[in-house]
Amino acid sequence: MDYKSGICNFCGTGCGNFLKITDGRINGVYSSRNHPVSKGRLCVRGWHIHEWLMTDQRIASPMIRIDGSLKNVSYEEAVNFMMEKMKDNKPEETGFLASPRSSNENNYLFMKLARSVFKTNNITLDSESGHRASLNVLSDGAGFAGMTGSLEEIGKTGFILIVGSDITKMNPIIGSEIHKAQLAGTRVVTICSRSSQMAKLSNTHLQIKPGTKNTILAALAKAVISEGGEDADFINGSTEGFEKFAQTVCDLDPEMVFSLTGIEYAAIKEVAKELCSSESAMAFWSTGISGLEQETVSYIYNLFLLSGKIGKENCGVNPVAGIANLQGGYDMGAAPDLLTGFRKLDNSGSVSEFEKAWGVELNREPGRDIYELLADSNSGLKALVVADHDEGIIRYEKEIDGLEFVAYFGAYDNPFIKYADVVFPVAALIEDDGTYTNTERRVQLSQKRIEPFENVLPGWKLFSMIASKASMDWKYSSAEDVFNEITSLTPEYSGLSYPKLSGSMGIQWPCDDSNPEGLKRLDANAMKRKFRFTPVSGDFAAPSATPEYPFLLMRGQGEHFWHQNNIMKKSYIPKREYNATLLVYPKGYVEICKEDAQKLQVREHWTVKVVSASGSMDVSVKVSEDVRPGTAYVPYFIREMITEFLLEHKSYTVKCEDAIIPVRIERV
Repeated sequence: MDYKSGICNFCGTGCGNFLKITDGRINGVYSSRNHPVSKGRLCVRGWHIHEWLMTDQRIASPMIRIDGSLKNVSYEEAVNFMMEKMKDNKPEETGFLASPRSSNENNYLFMKLARSVFKTNNITLDSESGHRASLNVLSDGAGFAGMTGSLEEIGKTGFILIVGSDITKMNPIIGSEIHKAQLAGTRVVTICSRSSQMAKLSNTHLQIKPGTKNTILAALAKAVISEGGEDADFINGSTEGFEKFAQTVCDLDPEMVFSLTGIEYAAIKEVAKELCSSESAMAFWSTGISGLEQETVSYIYNLFLLSGKIGKENCGVNPVAGIANLQGGYDMGAAPDLLTGFRKLDNSGSVSEFEKAWGVELNREPGRDIYELLADSNSGLKALVVADHDEGIIRYEKEIDGLEFVAYFGAYDNPFIKYADVVFPVAALIEDDGTYTNTERRVQLSQKRIEPFENVLPGWKLFSMIASKASMDWKYSSAEDVFNEITSLTPEYSGLSYPKLSGSMGIQWPCDDSNPEGLKRLDANAMKRKFRFTPVSGDFAAPSATPEYPFLLMRGQGEHFWHQNNIMKKSYIPKREYNATLLVYPKGYVEICKEDAQKLQVREHWTVKVVSASGSMDVSVKVSEDVRPGTAYVPYFIREMITEFLLEHKSYTVKCEDAIIPVRIERV
């Protein structure tokens, strides 16, 4: 029996663990006491990662679709089949959907395959828009496309603002760390339309009306300025654009703020005072599926900038990634307009650097988001290449089913396979070396611990095989070779290496000549330019109920079904809890308050029909004190009925957590 260190591959926290290995199989997991993130803890998902890693629901062989059925073939046959099918496709007719769960090495090669072999920039990281929106704001405002603070400093900060989703459910270890800080004296304020667990653990909960995060954040900024709480020295010496932002928020009328948000201006002023009087402060919000719109993130960032709580010890604005390597996926340029290190594709100098390193001429025409292409019936998209899709639903499934060709790369059996014309198995986590970048920019090395399932190829070898069919010689003999190429092209990673990472529990980028051991937090004193207040529209319109649709429906996630993640169902306890929920609420549930239940003349577990202008679903009633009158809440992707309902509301769901759907609820 042997115990080997590893990292959890569920959410973006990046917890450390020890895997119990017997006869080449992983049959247990233990927490790592010394890990700087998890500190001896694991959540319900992390304690059962070995069940997912050892599931028998693996893709064991390459397959191609013949006469409507998938047939096992060799890798050589599958690669030939793929190249033959895609040889005549134009770049604009081809799309690549990358994975936020793949390693940095595999995401980099997937991006390289798209751009150098198939000459397309239509590449998208398979996640909601929340994390990209956050990185856009932080890159534009601070020149730093990642969390500006550090998880290790949570217990040292004096004030924490949480905006939106329930971090205790989505990223339990981070939620636990915030709760520990609160018990030790840190003031914690949560802005959320629902009384989430995180809200209940906070000192103050501003339970706003749905869809009014922008308004409450702008009102906080107004209160800071009107009460003279802004850090004038910091603003004058280290920032630009303050006047324009101040003009936008200072015109806010307190009565309008109360009308829109339901929060008295006096309570807003009190929170603003706490923020400004604290020596240090941090903001947290979940990204990925529960992300915020870009303008909402701008208000958070600008609020902390004007209070002088960015770039200083125990301070920072911190997007929390929902999926394991979501941050790393963007670091690797898995986006239509990005190269590695969040450098823009329209930068000719950066493109030339990659052309020289790769020995090819790249397509410099801007790419498009894959979901935009699928939504556009005139996009001309014909072929789609997908990696490691792990959700239990397929968005735009009808459109994908209508494509001429679909290729799938992944380790586990997946609903996406039924749409694929060719399927490639890829070695899973701990079956090959690979790095993963957690939500605080911590790059960690996951080392090979067991042999690949059924002699499945690692990503570097498979992608190299495909490139060779296009007469390209990718000279990799290991995942480490790929990482060395990444570091040579990515300034933030330039000081990293496998030997350096193997002797640590992760290093936070930027790791370079100036920061040879990495950088825990953004340091204002080392900034090469001033901070910028990012633009906001000043549009404070809020969703409103109507006589026909009197409820404002919110959506969120649940700990055990975790956006009905396909891999969650491959671990015993989370699957058991998921099934237990379905025993109680077999059609899923909608939360409404006791007052509304009485008006509708319904009781707990009774079936109701939730109707919007775009569709309907039948679900059970869950009477809850967590929602206000006139609002309702459904967990994200419980059962097929809710899945179909949400898929009918793509125009809402692309707005992530800020999406509010007006509905009526009818007794069945």
